[in-house]
Amino acid sequence: MAYYQQNYQHYQQPSQHYGGYGQVLQRDAFACNAWQALGFNSPNELQILFDQSVQSNEQNRMRRAIQSEDLVGIMNNSSEIRSFFNINWSRELCKVMVAMLDRSGDGFLQWEEFMELQQCLIAWYRMFQTHDMDRNNKADANELITVVKNQFRFNLSQECVTTLLKRFSYVEPNGRCVLSFDDFVTVCVKLRALTDAFRRRDQQQHGQETGTSTFGYDDFLRCTMCL
Repeated sequence: MAYYQQNYQHYQQPSQHYGGYGQVLQRDAFACNAWQALGFNSPNELQILFDQSVQSNEQNRMRRAIQSEDLVGIMNNSSEIRSFFNINWSRELCKVMVAMLDRSGDGFLQWEEFMELQQCLIAWYRMFQTHDMDRNNKADANELITVVKNQFRFNLSQECVTTLLKRFSYVEPNGRCVLSFDDFVTVCVKLRALTDAFRRRDQQQHGQETGTSTFGYDDFLRCTMCL
């Protein structure tokens, strides 16, 4: 828990500008044992998967970390992880998830960051399941975006909600607007990563949170294009 407290102490407290999303992560994600929730018999089994990917090439070994390609393999080839989430993890989504937690900016995921990712995914999946009544990996998009806004407590305007729906949901032939779990994860990952980046710059520029920040062109591209 010390690792998470160290990396999240900045936004554990709710903000009038950004909401209370940090508190939700502390309560729902960081409190669970990922290996147990995923169905492994011990935490060592999950670490073995990670370590095997670390040993797959020299660059990984140098950093004791994995890349997005390695994450794709772990997520899709582990029977426990596949059974729990029941989806095929795409290369693009794995790249986005690595970028969310890549605090060093080298494109690699350390063990602690890998475990943090698993815990966040479990929390998001449990929330998704409460709206996926027929277990077909689809749920009502309006309900899920409401979850992101009200239960995950991101401070989103209605205009922003509409933008998220247009970008990530799709309409079925019967007219129902739905969101798949992997798209739901993408929404959660991007919201968290971009909110963190914006909030951090706001604090640094003003000495306190104001809800505003100034971005140079290059800085803006680096913040957004990495996701």
